[in-house]
Amino acid sequence: MRPPRWSWIAAACAGLVLFGLGVVLAAMPFIFPAALDALGVIAAGYGLIAVTLGLGLVIAGRRGRLGQPAGRFYPTWGGLPFLLVALAVGGVGALLPPAMHTHPLFAPFHFALILLPGLFLLSLVLVAAGRPFALSLRRMIALLAGGASTVFIAVPVELVGLMVSAGIGAAVVMLLPGGAAQVEQLLAMLQGWAVRPPTDPAEAVALLSSPVVLITLTLSLAVITPLIEELGKTLIMGVFGIWLKPSLLTAFIWGVACGLGFAWLEGISNGAMGLGGAAGWLGSAGVRFLATAMHCATSGLVGLGWGGYWQGRRWALPLAYIGAVVIHGFWNFNVIMSAGGVVLAESRPALGGLLLVAGILFEGFLILLSLLTLLGLPRFLRTSETPAPA
Repeated sequence: MRPPRWSWIAAACAGLVLFGLGVVLAAMPFIFPAALDALGVIAAGYGLIAVTLGLGLVIAGRRGRLGQPAGRFYPTWGGLPFLLVALAVGGVGALLPPAMHTHPLFAPFHFALILLPGLFLLSLVLVAAGRPFALSLRRMIALLAGGASTVFIAVPVELVGLMVSAGIGAAVVMLLPGGAAQVEQLLAMLQGWAVRPPTDPAEAVALLSSPVVLITLTLSLAVITPLIEELGKTLIMGVFGIWLKPSLLTAFIWGVACGLGFAWLEGISNGAMGLGGAAGWLGSAGVRFLATAMHCATSGLVGLGWGGYWQGRRWALPLAYIGAVVIHGFWNFNVIMSAGGVVLAESRPALGGLLLVAGILFEGFLILLSLLTLLGLPRFLRTSETPAPA
């Protein structure tokens, strides 16, 4: 059963709204340059993603409403052109003056370096699955947009979670000897930063070494964030499931596409941490590619759970969700552990070095697990699968 034509009208309307929002976001850094400053690259990058997905939804909705055949996304050469263009963009962007990296005109370079490697990764997944399982372009756009829209749910809830985590962290530390003094010292530091932002790296190190901050980050990033994001990234698949009941492999690919849409938005903001220099920017983009693989793998697992759910195995969806949350949670916890190693490297070299080594090894394991999931599962499933209709 195909989605009714009115659903494509709704998709086109959503695309128009998304396109308009993207135009506003892309224009803001040029209208209010002083207010946004370096954040202008992020705002413009968000705008470019919104314009791209919005325009794609409008076209997909129109073609779907008219019942026109859907093209398929199965790139030639395994998506290698995406990777080559990304390398070229990275090379040109790295040659630009560092001051240019924080100018809104740099947003297309940043946007491309986040977008193109993700498309290369999706291409590899489709090659592993085989040509019969190529994504229809209009469904792919809808899945990408659905995954990206998770940010509207995730950000407010995660902010609330951050505040709750901070309250729990402060309460736990205050139960320890001298804990009240540590909490008061942390509050005084934060109040001082509100008046005068920190300029000494030692001040930031002192903040990261606070037990309140460590508990807050662990609860927020390693527990609450995975719970919310893995719940939201594939919600659009539940809507699709009203009309479509795809095979396990097709459901996995749909989940991967949802994760990619979310990873693009997250990559624009988190990848901007390295702006201001070629090495920092390229390094951040490389880290975001690895994080994109993780997001695609975990969303693919939840998508697989949806596939099992539609086939009558109701336990598959919650089990897949728990697995995705665990992987995502360990990924974020590893970031916290590695940051702790950097902080302790100067004052306690042995412990700091141990945490860094453990972080590198654990990160390598999680990257390998993500890649095996993305490339191994499709090859395992495709022998007994029937492709879904476009």
